[in-house]
Amino acid sequence: MQGYLVLWLVSTAKVGISEYSVMLLWKYSVLLLRVLVVELIELPNSVKILMDETGYEMLDEEAGDYGDVLQLSKEEIMNKAFRSDEAAYEFYRRFSKCFGFGIRKGDLGKDESGRVIRCRFFCNRAGLRQRHHYDRLDRQRGHRPETHTNCQAKLSVYLDVVSGIWRAHGVSTSKIMGYMAGQAGGYSLMGFTKKDAYNYINKAKRAKIIDGDANAAVVYLEGKARADPMSMARYNLTKDNMLANMFWADGGSRVDYQYFGNVLAFDSTYKKNKYQRPLVIFSGVNNHKQTTIFGFGFVLDESVGPYKWLLENLLEVMCNKKPSVVVTDGCNSMKAAIKSVFPEATHRLCAWHMEKNVTANVKEEGLRQCFTRWLYSEMEIDEFEAEWDDAVEEYGLQNSFWAKETFQKRMMWANAYLQDKFCAGFRTTSRCEGINAYVKNFLKSRHSLLDMVQNLELVVREYRNNELLAQFRSFHGMPVMTTCLDPLEKYAADAYTREIFVDAKKEIVGAGAVNFVAKIRRSTTMVYTLEEYGDPGREVIVLYDRVSMKMECRCNFWSQKGIPCRHMFFVMKHEHLTRIPERMDLKRRRKDAKSLDKYAEIEEALNGLHTLCQELDRGHENVRQNKAYDTVEMHDPAVVKTKGAPRVRRQGGWKRRCTRCRKTGHTKRYCNADGAFVSKAKDNKDFEATNLGSEGSSPTEGVRLEQGKTGDLRPNNLATQVCSESSGSKIRLQHEIPVATGCNETMEWERNMISNTDDLLAQFKTGFESRRSETMECKRNVIRNTDDLLKQLLTQITDISSRLGSRFPA
Repeated sequence: MQGYLVLWLVSTAKVGISEYSVMLLWKYSVLLLRVLVVELIELPNSVKILMDETGYEMLDEEAGDYGDVLQLSKEEIMNKAFRSDEAAYEFYRRFSKCFGFGIRKGDLGKDESGRVIRCRFFCNRAGLRQRHHYDRLDRQRGHRPETHTNCQAKLSVYLDVVSGIWRAHGVSTSKIMGYMAGQAGGYSLMGFTKKDAYNYINKAKRAKIIDGDANAAVVYLEGKARADPMSMARYNLTKDNMLANMFWADGGSRVDYQYFGNVLAFDSTYKKNKYQRPLVIFSGVNNHKQTTIFGFGFVLDESVGPYKWLLENLLEVMCNKKPSVVVTDGCNSMKAAIKSVFPEATHRLCAWHMEKNVTANVKEEGLRQCFTRWLYSEMEIDEFEAEWDDAVEEYGLQNSFWAKETFQKRMMWANAYLQDKFCAGFRTTSRCEGINAYVKNFLKSRHSLLDMVQNLELVVREYRNNELLAQFRSFHGMPVMTTCLDPLEKYAADAYTREIFVDAKKEIVGAGAVNFVAKIRRSTTMVYTLEEYGDPGREVIVLYDRVSMKMECRCNFWSQKGIPCRHMFFVMKHEHLTRIPERMDLKRRRKDAKSLDKYAEIEEALNGLHTLCQELDRGHENVRQNKAYDTVEMHDPAVVKTKGAPRVRRQGGWKRRCTRCRKTGHTKRYCNADGAFVSKAKDNKDFEATNLGSEGSSPTEGVRLEQGKTGDLRPNNLATQVCSESSGSKIRLQHEIPVATGCNETMEWERNMISNTDDLLAQFKTGFESRRSETMECKRNVIRNTDDLLKQLLTQITDISSRLGSRFPA
């Protein structure tokens, strides 16, 4: 509509409308109405008719702008090809300008290597304003005019990775051969098959890991360490020189850990590499309440040994800074590793996993509600223990092993024990699950180690981009002041980030619901007694020292959240303070938690250390060439089975049963119905649990027993650090050497095994002799009974023959 009106005005201006009569104006009006009723699908023809009847001729420069888009149909646009995404944007800009609407660039899509493969261009009226902007109660300004009408006009272009051409529709892998055959003139003229194309792509990928997948990943991390002096990595090998465990973190992650590493959360995820090894992601929360990544780990399995190795190297890489709170799920291996490496840290279990555990073990709805209250509600320790004793008595949990085990680890999940700990908002591992879900867009189960390391770098880049945007909004935007405590609100807006200020503002508003009860002065400390509106029986005590400007509230809100509570803001108002005391202003919640001047100082110091290390390495160049690192040949890790129960097959159809005990799953040859044999097997269970389940034979701690090629059992090797660093590199190798501490246990285990085997053989021999005598007696009885039956049968046959008058030979 707008395009027609503009074109009509231009045409009337060219012919000079002031010189024509009213009849000419009527002619133009009729012509305009005729064009407006033409169907939209015939728009190019309508424009052409309009220009022909009005005598309007398109200028050369205008034809260059619009001539290639006016005559295009929908199918022609979908089949159009572009040399670049910018050329596609320029085409759609001309198209939209011709038909009277503006456009804007939309989102992008990238492949595994970070290359842009998809672009979208939308109408500038696409989308709708979010609903919460209409429902804001603190709005000071009027609503701006609506500019978005949810227009659906858009153009999406996709990159053909084979030809490098952008098209208006995506080209799937299965159709690549078809397009190439069309360009060549047929499949017979291509000179190769589809299998050859796939082999060529795989060959290009294998060329990157020609020396092995694990070696290529380590070399890539070495290159990152040379480019970034703060980037570091650690790894160790098995006795077969296979990659066992690996940890790496770049400079940005190490800096983030120094600022926000007092609260650490980590979890493992599967199916992110072709070796099916667990991937561990260490994360935390920054000053914008966003997830930040501290590093990655690639472990052998989910046992205590790999987790302990991972945490020890994390501590070393992060300059021995220990976290105060560690949040994980209920994995027992993680518990043991955290207790060993971070003995002073508070280990908090995921509340969601605890609720799931309660749902699986508790059937009473009342007890489930009690657990939810214990997980999230604020209460004193004595109150929690009293409620627990009442619940045990009411629901009969005195002899419940699950209840006893849950109560023993109450300090890890009950909020009564954790309400004074700063957890940065962590109550569950949902942030870890969010990272795992986002990583799925970058990692697949078929990816190699090199692909995994490179794509995880893209994941970190995306998270840091989100942090950069939040930092920009916090520095270059000022919230609207809406409360009556303008000085305190303005100081909070200047000090805190936008996300933290929203929480602080709620507490400032909540100070209006706090009532004053009493005030007592003790030396320089003022003791305030307050109560909240609607809860008159519950008093809250706030301590305020006028000399040190320190506050303390019994609600523990500041200890949990890191910002003053509503009771503290009430005391600030009562004391006529115009700013939040410095002692109550937590550094990690401020805008300048990561100031640029500190970044410059850290980078300058690290660059100086890096230069010094390079000078020292030049003096020992000949020694470095003879190190064991250069002679070790590292192999790729072996593929392992993923965690979880195996697939359960359907239990339908007929099954073969044992003819002795009439049970399924075995035959009489392997039946254990003999009471003596079963009792002996039960006795052997204690022997197996005693010898094979000891600490020294754990797969990851001490000595591990493995089955060799000749069937002998031998102790495994333990990792002992042998450090070797190349010029400017922070990649450390940890070789494995044999340890003789497990030989005595192995010999003792073999002697016990031999004696136990002799007992089993003697028992089997005795049982076999008794069975043999029983079988011989049974055979004689069968022969005797068979002779008697044959004599009776012969007598009956002779009698019948005589009656029939025939002769039967004797």
